[in-house]
Amino acid sequence: MLNNIILFITATLGVLCTLLILRKNRNQEHYLINKYLIILIIFATSRFFLSGLAGTFPQFNISNVLNLTDVGLFIVVPCFYLYFQNIINENKFNQIDLLHFALPLLVGIAFIINNLGGSRHVNQFNKVLFFVSILVLISYAVFGFVMLYKHIWNRKTDIKAVQKQNNLMTYWTLFLYVCFIALLFIRVAAILSNNLLSSDHYNYIWVPALVWTGIFINIIIRPEILYGYNFLAKTINTANTTTPEKIIFSDIWLTERALLPITIEREGVLEKKIAPLLLQYIHQIEVFSFQTPAFRNPDLNPYEISVALNIPLSHINFVFKYHCNESFTDYKKIVRINDAIKLIEEGYLKHQKIETLSAAVGFTSYNTFNTAFKSITGITALEYMKRLKS
Repeated sequence: MLNNIILFITATLGVLCTLLILRKNRNQEHYLINKYLIILIIFATSRFFLSGLAGTFPQFNISNVLNLTDVGLFIVVPCFYLYFQNIINENKFNQIDLLHFALPLLVGIAFIINNLGGSRHVNQFNKVLFFVSILVLISYAVFGFVMLYKHIWNRKTDIKAVQKQNNLMTYWTLFLYVCFIALLFIRVAAILSNNLLSSDHYNYIWVPALVWTGIFINIIIRPEILYGYNFLAKTINTANTTTPEKIIFSDIWLTERALLPITIEREGVLEKKIAPLLLQYIHQIEVFSFQTPAFRNPDLNPYEISVALNIPLSHINFVFKYHCNESFTDYKKIVRINDAIKLIEEGYLKHQKIETLSAAVGFTSYNTFNTAFKSITGITALEYMKRLKS
């Protein structure tokens, strides 16, 4: 009875995850849609639902279907690796990725043919196939670790908002990788205990269900992990900056309190004046930042923002000093790199050099631009352009 409850709870959480992602898709937040993660979620949800159904209603006799889900498990395992790869590259669908499913698919077909053929050596042959599959899983575990360690777990940046997302993605990928290893050990233990291909299959299925429950809960309570990297640009692209007092970067701006203690009397007086206007000011600054080319001016300073927005300079300085997590210099980098990304996506580098792009968005040197671009996106502008072509 407890097994059934665990399985149905896990399946329900899987449905909630799927609905969450589909809702994001309906809101045009396509960046959150990762095909490999969706495949994993849907497969796991279906598997645990069917197992719970089999345990609750044994008269249905769906053991053959459950055996097929065991085979399907090996086929979808490459999705873990491809999901991690997609987080890093954020590239379009590549047909070569289908090769990852070739060997698992052959193993699955061999398993089905062998069982349908009624061979007297079915159990022995099935075990050989599953052990081959275990070797494949171990290979993915090793290659996945190397890839994650090199490209995700060691990402560095000076931009606080990007650093926060990097830390979140490090936690999420590390957690998911540990879950993958846990599922691998559960599978090995099931084979060695001879339960995998016996009538006791149902007795252990609740263990991986608990692992998947942890995965589903993380997605539900931390949907921002679905953004992956470059979330600053993605947030700008999906945000509605026309809504009055709508703030795009909640991670950059502090609206409930001041970043630093206000000890100077005149700044305390200024705080009282600015408080009722703070959201409006921040919204105006963001619209000015992302809907005008003003930041392409390499000499842009708070005074010019003050003049353009008709906001007192003391108010602009106060907002950046006490309500912005980033320095004004780093804020300019964020705006300019977002501008550069848009230009690259529009084909700017087809006819211009990267040095020209860096000057066009307001950087005084190519090295400064390249450092800022990599700090925010994790890759260089040239690599970003190449990924768009892939």
